[in-house]
Amino acid sequence: MKRIRDKNGNSIITTPIIIGIGLIIVTTLIVTAINIITPYLWYEKLSSTCIKYIYVMEEYGYLTGKEAKELKNELLMQGFDNEKIRLKYTNYKVDYGEPISLLISYDYELKLPFREAVIVPMIIERSSVSKR
Repeated sequence: MKRIRDKNGNSIITTPIIIGIGLIIVTTLIVTAINIITPYLWYEKLSSTCIKYIYVMEEYGYLTGKEAKELKNELLMQGFDNEKIRLKYTNYKVDYGEPISLLISYDYELKLPFREAVIVPMIIERSSVSKR
């Protein structure tokens, strides 16, 4: 009978330790999954903004300085870092039917637990033709 009591006493000590280790593992997996999914969300933000401004370019035949500033401000409002944003666009007026393009690139810093940060380059390029 004494041996059974000793085993029950051991389980009282080991159960919280096992639960604690399990919680640490699950928390680490959840944080890692969120950090891996986040770049895709940022990429979609960039893509939708790029599509929006390619329509503006179609209307005017190019991206004016005013719209380029608005594009940059919109990206800043969405949480992008100003130093990591690079824009390339058609900055001169083109005639109807001529090609226009907009390229937005961003260097996203992916931080994973137990690893150093990795830079993930995000490049969105859209092309169309002038409708003006």
